[in-house]
Amino acid sequence: MINSLLPWYNDKIMFLFLVIYMAEQLHFPKLHRLIHWLLAFSILFILLTIFLRSTWMDKTHIAAIIQSGFNSDSLSITQQQAITIAKSIRNEMFQWHYIVGYFVGVLVFLRVYYSKKVGLFMPNPFKKNSLHDRLQGLLYIAFYLFLASIVITGLVIHFLGHDFILYAQCKTFHKLSWWGILGFMLIHIGGVIFANGRDNKDTITKMING
Repeated sequence: MINSLLPWYNDKIMFLFLVIYMAEQLHFPKLHRLIHWLLAFSILFILLTIFLRSTWMDKTHIAAIIQSGFNSDSLSITQQQAITIAKSIRNEMFQWHYIVGYFVGVLVFLRVYYSKKVGLFMPNPFKKNSLHDRLQGLLYIAFYLFLASIVITGLVIHFLGHDFILYAQCKTFHKLSWWGILGFMLIHIGGVIFANGRDNKDTITKMING
């Protein structure tokens, strides 16, 4: 079996890496699980920053609190001044959105490189597989396309800013891609729970322990 795999892996180090994982007889190799969970928690953290920015740390909401505080001390401040202060407060939190966003970009690169070297851990939607496998494969492709869109548009928004001619379009694609990620997560979690309750009762355990 190993001899048949040799033509597929010219890189001897990566081939040795694959043989070690085969010897461990893991359903999901350690590196695969590490990237998966780092990506999952990073995405959840970024979604949390988006949620905070849109709710409790919304600029108008914080500005109203600031104005109320000034008024209670018999001081006055304009709404625009309050909003400026609110943005500076919110930006302290939202810096982590950018930092973790860079980390997601690195993880996506590692995932693509890892898949190219070791092989895809998902059904090929372009082969004559079952409808379920094809849909699952297409869903994963859509997920990584959404991630790539988020990383690229996020970098453009952060570094080029409002002066970029396609800033509005990039911001729109960035937001829509996050909705795509959220939709994928809901489908993915629901599918795993459903599969774990039927045929593959150890699906979740394998993704945690191998």
